[in-house]
Amino acid sequence: MLASLLFKANFLELIPKSMTENISQDEQLGAAIGAIPAGLFILTSQQNDKTGTMLASWVQQAGFNPPSITFAIAKGRAFEEFVTVGSPIMVNIAAKGDGKVIGHFAKGFAPDVDPFAGVEIGTAASGQNYINSAIAYLDTTVTDSFDAGDHRIVLATIHSGAKINDGESAVHIRKNGFKY
Repeated sequence: MLASLLFKANFLELIPKSMTENISQDEQLGAAIGAIPAGLFILTSQQNDKTGTMLASWVQQAGFNPPSITFAIAKGRAFEEFVTVGSPIMVNIAAKGDGKVIGHFAKGFAPDVDPFAGVEIGTAASGQNYINSAIAYLDTTVTDSFDAGDHRIVLATIHSGAKINDGESAVHIRKNGFKY
């Protein structure tokens, strides 16, 4: 028994102290959830002479036929008023290294400010604007949404889209999965 205790004591000396410090379960879980890779997307919608935008990281293909996506939106965000069944949503897939445009849309906008000011845009057949520097855009319509605690999961059908630039999509990895 004494030999076993001595072995354990000597073994523990070999382990770096940082590996033996107590890390809470929430910190461990937050780090694990944060390791889930996500893209960066700029969602836009023009309705009733107003434009809403949102930088999003939780967007995922949801179906083949009809082609569809889901995205998550925090409850209470200003963009939420643009997200009802039948609403048009343009999904701009941000390019890796396009920090200028990502930063522009990350700051959010007051209702009376044109979010596209200073940004090169094109117009899809639906009349919705897309961002010219994006890797691609998807022109969608909201078909449903579901409660997910502090967020809503939105299902949208893709009607059209195009890959408009070469390059890689921006990817976002969070240090803590419990916050953006």
